[in-house]
Amino acid sequence: MNRATQNKNYRKAFGSFMEDYRAKLISAEEAAGLINSNDRLFAGGGVNIPKGFSTALGSRAGELSNVTIYQGFAMDLYGYMTPEAKDSFNIETMFVGPLERICMEWGVGSYKPHSFSDLGRVALKAAPNKVVFAATPPDKDGYVNKSCFGSFLPKKECLEPADIVICEINSHLPWCCGEDFKVHVSEIDYFIENNNPIFELPEIPITDVEDRMAEYIVDMIPDGSTIQLGFGGLGNAIGHMLYNKRDLGMHSEVITPSVTELVKLGVLNCTKKNFYPGKIITGFAVGTKQFYDDIDNNDMFEFKEVHWVNKPENIAKNDNFISINNTLMMDLTGQAASESIGTKQYSGTGGQVNFNQGAKMSKGGKRILALASTYTDKDGNLKSKILPTLPEGTVVTTTRNEVEYVVTEYGVVDIYLDSLSVRTKKLISIAHPQFRDELTLQAKKNKWI
Repeated sequence: MNRATQNKNYRKAFGSFMEDYRAKLISAEEAAGLINSNDRLFAGGGVNIPKGFSTALGSRAGELSNVTIYQGFAMDLYGYMTPEAKDSFNIETMFVGPLERICMEWGVGSYKPHSFSDLGRVALKAAPNKVVFAATPPDKDGYVNKSCFGSFLPKKECLEPADIVICEINSHLPWCCGEDFKVHVSEIDYFIENNNPIFELPEIPITDVEDRMAEYIVDMIPDGSTIQLGFGGLGNAIGHMLYNKRDLGMHSEVITPSVTELVKLGVLNCTKKNFYPGKIITGFAVGTKQFYDDIDNNDMFEFKEVHWVNKPENIAKNDNFISINNTLMMDLTGQAASESIGTKQYSGTGGQVNFNQGAKMSKGGKRILALASTYTDKDGNLKSKILPTLPEGTVVTTTRNEVEYVVTEYGVVDIYLDSLSVRTKKLISIAHPQFRDELTLQAKKNKWI
């Protein structure tokens, strides 16, 4: 029976959802015991990967075989993610963070390339027979909330078709407002209670280079525009420099503490938004305890599943939309590599392509890609991130046809629809001065200038 239909029938049959809830309570070990060899388990992401269940499941390494676990941006290293568990568990990740990089280095994890606008389709293709996630305690109407990383668990495509749904209740999780993030007790087969403090991500330190790039970017953001900020130090730097702006709106796959601070200051009020006016539309949240407290039951934040948030057609409904994302490196023709360094997967596609497309279609929109001009290699040598050609095997995230504004600490250039000759010269002009002569020489060898 479809779980939405099950929910309706439940309300007719039961007087109290708490009776049903208590009847479904089991231990983390009992829940982990429900997993069988060859199962396909969707386990959500971030702080919504359930700690008690995951710890218990890891202890079953050696008992099980060929269990595929779908998850993303893990914030703890569980036993099933270690090399010792490789014969029992296969991990397929929807996004790559520090722990996923470790797992892939160990050979126990694999990235699923996709844009977040396709996350629903990812879940459908995975066809998990079992689902597990952490959520808030039920409200007065019997709904739990998928909370901060609820977007990594598409309800219609993932939760409803599953044979078994397990929910680990954690009272430390904030309630993220939005119908997409609500799941009724009747739609869940088993509950675990495990009230452990959730992972806090302190504000990422801002470098001097990020500060300089943020200054250029903030100058490109008019009052009244709607913005999307990427995750990391640059996003924080931009957030802290927007304090003098007025009437900004936001439609962004992720929010972090700098966003709630802008709300408190009245800078980010969404009054000029023409699509969901008065609301910040988002799919993920990660930050500090204060940040989690700020978003808890805060109906200014409308959480929707990320495949809806990132749909370019929805992004484009925001006039004057400004997309701001990081890239790892760029070649002189404008190809942006934002997720791999050579063949090594460093991050994921995430929403960069989606927001770039959405901003392109937005009335008055701007597309901004930012990168520090250099990095220091393991031997202490300074290297340019603007290159004649990308390293062999490097994945191109945003094609050169779709790049508009490029920002480094040395300035801003608009390369959209420019010839190879013109864009090459522009990109060299914002490279680190130490490398401009060599880049010019290589560009001439390639007959681009």
